Amino acid sequence: MTFFYSDVKDLVARYLIENLRSSASSGQGSIITLPLKTIDDRWVSVIVEEKQRGYFLIHDGGKTDSELFCQGVTMSDVVEASNAGIAKKYGVSVEGSILQKACKTEDLAEGILAVAEASAAISVQLVSRLVELEAQEVEARVSETLSLWGEKDFEIKHEWEVKGKYSSHVLDFVALAKKTSMRRTASVDILPRTSPLRRAKEYGFMLLDIRSEPEYREWASLAVIVGAGDWSKPALKIVKEIASGTMEVRPETHGEIETEIRKRLDALTSPSLPLRL
Repeated sequence: MTFFYSDVKDLVARYLIENLRSSASSGQGSIITLPLKTIDDRWVSVIVEEKQRGYFLIHDGGKTDSELFCQGVTMSDVVEASNAGIAKKYGVSVEGSILQKACKTEDLAEGILAVAEASAAISVQLVSRLVELEAQEVEARVSETLSLWGEKDFEIKHEWEVKGKYSSHVLDFVALAKKTSMRRTASVDILPRTSPLRRAKEYGFMLLDIRSEPEYREWASLAVIVGAGDWSKPALKIVKEIASGTMEVRPETHGEIETEIRKRLDALTSPSLPLRL
């Protein structure tokens, strides 16, 4: 077993050494690129500058902040405070938009890793941005499909506010039937993959609150669940039991969104369909 652990240690050490890169920066320091991946698949680079003999400043040159900004993360006070809090956990400070740490020669390796780890950890915020973009793409495709599908029998509303018994709610889409004797009005809501249980509960409350008003009691409801594979069974169960119909969007079904929306809405807006109240 001792030999096994020794072999693993040697393998990891060899991997780190073989994938570690160093080059001169435009200033007086060196750029160190570590085999440490960010959430958007970049290897992290830090700059090491010797300020005086035996004393170093390690920083990211503002690259972490720039990557977040370029990929659509708004650098609000809340985000900046969060970044500072994450950096502090690694013993790193944020000066302006730069992650940095000062250290002596004996702490140089640890300092390089600390700045690199802080940079990688802060980049996790891109997950929420990617989720947001995914939901926006699905919403755009649903919107286009609704406008074509419902042009004859429905008036399509986007982000339409309705008042329930206890609160006001904004529905992503509402297909208002022009002739209620022929078709049934339906709401369509996009549920992103983040915090699925919380979203499911909020969606459930919204539908129950709306249905408590006679005006909306006969409306059908379609929940479009984005990233359904990441939803827990309890979260999916809530949505499936409360909505009139659901559509689960997974990577392998992205190409079927338009077809499936039409199919489900054709069924849900049929006046003969019994609704779940």
